[in-house]
Amino acid sequence: MAGKGEIAKGETGRPRRLAGVFYDISERKALEARLLAANETLEARVAERARQLAATSARLEETERRFHLLIDAVTDYAIFMLDASGHVISWNPGAERIKGYSAAEIIGQHFSRFYTEEDRQKGVPQTALATAERTGKYEAEGRRCRKDGTTFMASVVLNAIRDESGQLLGFAKVTRDITERKATEEQLRQAQKMEAIGQLTGGVAHDFNNLLTVMMGNLEHLDRILAPAQSTQRIIASALRAGSRAAILTHRLLAFSRRQALAPEVLSVNKLVAGMSELMRRTLGETILVEAVLAGGLWSTFADANQLENALINLAVNARDAMPEGGKLTIETANAHLDEAYARRHGEVEAGQYVAIFVTDTGTGMAPEVVAHAFEPFFTTKETGQGTGLGLSQVYGFIKQSGGHVKIYSEEGEGTTVKLYLPRYRGADDIVDDSEETYELPRGRSELVLVVEDDPDVRDYTVEMVGDLGYSVLSAADGASALRLLDSHREISLLFTDVGLPGGMNGRQLAEQALRRQPRLKVLFTTGYARNAIIHQGRLDPGVEIVFKPFTYSDLAMKIRQVLDDQLAGPLRS
Repeated sequence: MAGKGEIAKGETGRPRRLAGVFYDISERKALEARLLAANETLEARVAERARQLAATSARLEETERRFHLLIDAVTDYAIFMLDASGHVISWNPGAERIKGYSAAEIIGQHFSRFYTEEDRQKGVPQTALATAERTGKYEAEGRRCRKDGTTFMASVVLNAIRDESGQLLGFAKVTRDITERKATEEQLRQAQKMEAIGQLTGGVAHDFNNLLTVMMGNLEHLDRILAPAQSTQRIIASALRAGSRAAILTHRLLAFSRRQALAPEVLSVNKLVAGMSELMRRTLGETILVEAVLAGGLWSTFADANQLENALINLAVNARDAMPEGGKLTIETANAHLDEAYARRHGEVEAGQYVAIFVTDTGTGMAPEVVAHAFEPFFTTKETGQGTGLGLSQVYGFIKQSGGHVKIYSEEGEGTTVKLYLPRYRGADDIVDDSEETYELPRGRSELVLVVEDDPDVRDYTVEMVGDLGYSVLSAADGASALRLLDSHREISLLFTDVGLPGGMNGRQLAEQALRRQPRLKVLFTTGYARNAIIHQGRLDPGVEIVFKPFTYSDLAMKIRQVLDDQLAGPLRS
């Protein structure tokens, strides 16, 4: 119950009467109780909802943290975001590793800077954005640019990002460096092509040998049974000579297809090369100087001596034809270790220890497209009638049949090096050749060498050779890229640069700028020309160290070590 009253007072101020009203508030109290209970329930629900939101927010923050950890841990892929117009708004460590830019350098920049000038002129970046916006996704493979100016083969995926209403917010971009994969695929295709050609030529040669056996046998039989007659004997003799030449061709085809009969033996390559000196001089003539650089302590190999000799003669003849005005042929031997990284880059190679033979000439060299086909049978750049195109294919087949590896390095106008690798023999009758020069080539002590060379094939060859000698290696294609590497790698000990470089800065100018940055830096030049920025009237400028192309393994080993160990080597003089 609830009540309300009023007191009436008299003239004297004393209370005279009380008037009051009483009413039932049971329903109101019940409503208040229900309202209080509802408030308490609502507050509990709000508190639970707040707790759930806090837990969800914490989970989202943890998920986002883990996502960023995942993105940052991925270094094989460049993962970054673009705004709707193509400007970079995020950048992961993988992007920095692959492209060379730090996040501070690249965020806010347009992604088209990663494309080659040719692709930018064609509008490829704009096409990529338009396709992703229209279809939701863009995928492609192509050349992309790094900060240092070099390029790489990239696999690119670009996805459009939209909000709930469908409004375009930007793009997610994933780039992977597939240069090594592409090179491996190309080598595999080449190996498969060579294998297919080998199977075809081997079958043809086998059948052709059978036909030649019948033809030449019958010709010899006719020569024996026919009465002597000058005209008849002349015809038969001519046919027999042609048959003999055909037999030589089939033998070369069988060599390429790896079906020739070999007679392998434990072999000292040094002794074989030394014993060929007179034969080489007669084969090459007086205008070509032949030099043998034979490594001491050379391992033995298990190979057919006659076929190896034939292979070296084939290489010497090719070198002679590339030096019509004369020149120098160097045959060098060395112990070599082809590691797992090399084996991965050259799919058909097994990692391990090899006896290496390097045959180097100072001839006209070959263009990259010629090198790519040089081992194919019947491929030749000589005039019609001057060669069969089987010499190098015979070398290739013999080395492969012997379990080895062969590689050509060439630069137009500079010369060619053919590198033969035969597996090291490890039997009980292994012979370590110490009859020749007993010095060991000087090796690196993990010093960092910067190789600057604009020709990609020569650069790859040089980087591989310097790495084989025990040095750490960086490489650049021009002076500007080299200076950026010098600024970011103060530990570089030696600058090894070609004199002739593109981009308005030759090797001499590069060296001068490099020495201003790092006065203690050692510099070694290379060139194939007798007249350039550091050679005048046939004389080297003062303070210049140089190794001439084509340089041999031992030339480079000794020269690099000499320059690094020379305490008196100082800055170049102007």
